[in-house]
Amino acid sequence: MVSAEVEALARTGGLGDAVVGLAHELARIGCEVLVVTPLYGVTRSHAPLSSWSDHVHVPVGAAWFDAGVLELPEVTHEGAGSVRTCLLDIPQLFAREGIYGDSGGAFGDNDVRFAALSRGALEVAVSVFGDPATGQGPDVIHAHDWHAALAIVYARSAMGESWAKKITVFTIHNLAHQGVLGQGAAARLGVPHHLVTPEIAVHEGQLNVLKAATALAHRVTTVSPGYAREILTPEGGFGLDGHLRAHAPKIIGILNGIDADRFDPSIDPDVAHNYDFASFLPGRRACKDRLLDELSLGAQGTRGGALFGLVARLSWQKGIDLFLPIVSSLVDRGANVVLLGTGEPALEAAVREVGARHPGRVSVHIAFDEGLAKRIYSAVDFFLVPSRFEPCGLTQLYAMRYGALPIVTPTGGLQDSVEPTSDANGRGTGLVASETSTVGLLVACDDALVLYGDRDAYARAVERAMTRDSSWLASAKEYEALYRSLV
Repeated sequence: MVSAEVEALARTGGLGDAVVGLAHELARIGCEVLVVTPLYGVTRSHAPLSSWSDHVHVPVGAAWFDAGVLELPEVTHEGAGSVRTCLLDIPQLFAREGIYGDSGGAFGDNDVRFAALSRGALEVAVSVFGDPATGQGPDVIHAHDWHAALAIVYARSAMGESWAKKITVFTIHNLAHQGVLGQGAAARLGVPHHLVTPEIAVHEGQLNVLKAATALAHRVTTVSPGYAREILTPEGGFGLDGHLRAHAPKIIGILNGIDADRFDPSIDPDVAHNYDFASFLPGRRACKDRLLDELSLGAQGTRGGALFGLVARLSWQKGIDLFLPIVSSLVDRGANVVLLGTGEPALEAAVREVGARHPGRVSVHIAFDEGLAKRIYSAVDFFLVPSRFEPCGLTQLYAMRYGALPIVTPTGGLQDSVEPTSDANGRGTGLVASETSTVGLLVACDDALVLYGDRDAYARAVERAMTRDSSWLASAKEYEALYRSLV
């Protein structure tokens, strides 16, 4: 597996979580997994890193990079497979205080940086699995998002006939980011001339490395079935919908899971009171009381009112601006609200302004704080995910694991993972807005408040949410079956 992000090393969002979760669940069911990622200046590891005695030589176009390799301790799952994680050490490319950029913006050489990751990962695989030219090598090359897309391109076109026959899988985590470069980048990155065509690597006159990977990979996966359908539409295809429709027979959506051990309210040290689905009523009540005290919420006699939470990157995609106009309406209805996240400066300012209008009722935290996020999951009654589009989404899965009922928009993985609550048939784990709009969210929140007023129905919905299997097991089995069918 090739990824620019790996949870517990360096990540900015869900990509790193997904790669690690999938890798370890595949190992638990018997796969031998190698994960390759860069050693950034911001990489932090809680486990010791050992250095390989030999470097790997990484060609990128006419350039060569001498890459050191550091490795985490191998994780072996008893009676099953293992995960090895290797980090490419190329200081001139990666030893910076940022993954994709810094306060000055995106790094200008990201094309070369991630080309080196892509080719370097294949060279590391030669050292671990052997050279395919000798009948060895990995069975499957699985690349994640545009940063790793050139691993597919190089394997299929630039490393010889034996590599070209290897099975390749490419996963789109977010089609909005495609690795769009000037056509001159093809020679700089060593993309063979015969691939620089509108059918493969060129889109609207520019080199598009994600397009190239989707054209060349044996299978393309997305992180939810709903997103696999959405990327084939003009609204969700970000300009590539026509190309993707041409390759639709090889596109499949597999819903992400979460690390059920890391996100477990019965043992999580970050929550105020541990609980499971059999003890969530007193446990979540204690967590809610503690969070209200911590954030000075519940003024004007509203401690018993519904508590709404939102934890998100503050961006247009996440629909924060759709939710903010209804915060005052929720306060008028006796609810309290907590918001946590960082992102676009204009949205940060808008969130702060909403908080300032409602002291003691709305708590705002402009930060990335995983501990506070978990305390929010364990305490809020309802958890907002108002995204305009969402390939999978993880926060709604975390929220359900902790017993917070998600309120989501009808898009992508949100629809795939949240079943609308209906106590009449004893089903449902949250609320799905009728449309992706402020009005749709307000109606869904009103429905949530009605549910909150029926304590028995609300408790039954919480129990269903907490007992939903959001682990990686089902998804990993789908991936393993996909790999085996291709091999």
